[in-house]
Amino acid sequence: GAGEDLGATGDLDILDDLVLLGDGAIDTIVDAGQIDRVIDVAPGATVEIRDVTLRTGRVQGAGVPGGGVRNRGALTLARSVITANTSTEGFGGGISSSDTNASLTLTQSTVSDNTAGGRGGGLALDATVVLTNVTISGNRSLADFGGGIYFFADTQTTVNNATITGNSASQQGGGIFAESAAFIGFAPELANSILAGNTAPSEPDCSGSVASGGYNLVGNGMGCFGFAPATHDLEGTTGALLDPRLGPLGGNGGPTPTHALLAGSPALDAGNPAAPGSGSGCEASDQRGTARPGGTRCDIGAFEQTTACVAGGNTLCLQGGRFKVTATWQTGTDSGEAGAVTLTSDTGYFWFFDPANVEVTLKVLDGCALNDRFWVFLSGLTNVRVDVKVTDTLTGQERTYTNPQDRVFRTRLDTSAFATCEP
Repeated sequence: GAGEDLGATGDLDILDDLVLLGDGAIDTIVDAGQIDRVIDVAPGATVEIRDVTLRTGRVQGAGVPGGGVRNRGALTLARSVITANTSTEGFGGGISSSDTNASLTLTQSTVSDNTAGGRGGGLALDATVVLTNVTISGNRSLADFGGGIYFFADTQTTVNNATITGNSASQQGGGIFAESAAFIGFAPELANSILAGNTAPSEPDCSGSVASGGYNLVGNGMGCFGFAPATHDLEGTTGALLDPRLGPLGGNGGPTPTHALLAGSPALDAGNPAAPGSGSGCEASDQRGTARPGGTRCDIGAFEQTTACVAGGNTLCLQGGRFKVTATWQTGTDSGEAGAVTLTSDTGYFWFFDPANVEVTLKVLDGCALNDRFWVFLSGLTNVRVDVKVTDTLTGQERTYTNPQDRVFRTRLDTSAFATCEP
């Protein structure tokens, strides 16, 4: 039951070294059912958790930390989702990492919709911490500071390519709150990260002192010390907010939800120009695993926008170039790329053996007014194996439609193919 720490009932108490590998955050879900927190990592344990969702944990009592995860060991979380967890009167609704020798590495993961009655709706960090390619979104501190992240004074933290948005706090630091660096001589270091669109009565995006690693985008920098033009940070103010132009949190390809960068975002091609993966540069790939850079330079944040569609002999560019469509064919003895012919702004067809033959027709329909999604319609006159890949160049999301060999192509209409309808 709640509060039991020997692994017999309640939460999953990890008392020794462990590697826990799921089958993907969509398919492997550890649900605490609000009985207790989901996972408790004991001091001295070295734990690696990948490809899981940890949700609906709940702890109660004044100062009780870690609604989803309490870490007092050495924890690595990768390609995972921590969501809908609660610390009713304590700190760290999603994750609390706090112990003298604790460490936390969080990568390619999303911390969303967690709640703390105290500090740190998403994360409360009082240890050595590395955050790379993470999304911190929709978390809440109901009666305190740090809706997204609360950094205690002795936290040694580096953050690279994070998107921190949509979080809220009842007092200060809707995005992040960092206790004064004057106590310790250093502050959390952020680089290539988005910190915008958070809310609080004062200092909504950031409160306290940070160390800028450069190339950050801060929607409202009032109350946060450390960002500056000299370090190539983009920073708005209370009277002139800087809008990162983010899409909603959703499945944009990859293992975990992200916020896509929309057209015209100031974060596009605004990251560190150094080689991706180098000591001072952006991460080599984004949260989804998409290689950086997708353009002339890395994008700021956890999401890298892919290169725009370029029409060619084997590529259709539909809906104003937003959707890139390619096809391959295969018989028992041969295979190849299908030739592409554009008919209208949203319609085209593919041919295989003779340019005069229409083998597969395709249409990407704007169904946004009906269900806030783009639709894909395919029809064909062939019994050759066909694989048609449709890529949303705005988000990087992909759909592949396959017709088996020796079967007449089956007409299909996918009315929920791509969910981001913003221009």
